[in-house]
Amino acid sequence: MVVAIIALVAVMGIGVVLTPSLPRIERPLRSWLDECGLVGIPLGAVAVVLGAVALVVSGIVSALVPITVMAPISLVASLAIPIAALDAARSRRGTVAQARWPDIIDTIRMSLRAGGSLADAFGAASSQVPREWAGAWSIAVTDLNRGAPIDGVLRALRRDMAEPIADRVCDAIAVAQELGGTELPRILEELARSVRDDVRLRREATSRQSWVRHAARLGSAAPWVLVVLLGSRPENRDAFSSPAGTSLLVACAGATVVAYIVMTALGRLPDPVRWVTDD
Repeated sequence: MVVAIIALVAVMGIGVVLTPSLPRIERPLRSWLDECGLVGIPLGAVAVVLGAVALVVSGIVSALVPITVMAPISLVASLAIPIAALDAARSRRGTVAQARWPDIIDTIRMSLRAGGSLADAFGAASSQVPREWAGAWSIAVTDLNRGAPIDGVLRALRRDMAEPIADRVCDAIAVAQELGGTELPRILEELARSVRDDVRLRREATSRQSWVRHAARLGSAAPWVLVVLLGSRPENRDAFSSPAGTSLLVACAGATVVAYIVMTALGRLPDPVRWVTDD
């Protein structure tokens, strides 16, 4: 446990050294967290949770496998657990959005063609909006019904949804409203068709690359499960605690990280780029 605390202090020290670089990474990090569904959650709170998880996991590993070098390795590795969970939530959020948006866009388009207002069109699509965005969508409908400026409503909705297709839809509506709105149904029809084509291509590519992602996870976890099992024997613990054993574990940890990053990059499709981001 002492080693874990020392490692945590070292990580904090590195953070202090990198503090001048924080303004450059704060905005993309904020955007990434918003896309994970943590809209409005302060970066400091996320950092505290990550540090707490890392410390707890490192303490558990140190108790189960009393090998000196495993404490800092597990501390660094445990930071990846919540990050991976957030990234999985982000991917799941994007998948749900891509599946729902074509129907949402079609509902808005048909309501507008039937002569309804934008508020009526958004209200008609409320039942098709994923529950993660139900609150933000309901607020947008309420604001439109009470006559709030459309630009402000769309800006707030785009910020709360933090999703690339939402940017495109809100931007298309804002531009069409500014120019008169007569072309909005046609624009939304083309947008729905484009989203459907993109979803189909992504599903095919994702299904073909799924084995790469599964292999990366299995290949990264399996050697360390074996290390934990071997570390349950005193003679193995002594060998791993020696300078040669420590060097071997550190080298293996580095190789695991590099291999996982490479395998994950090979099996991942490029993320859709957000068209508009608000300051």
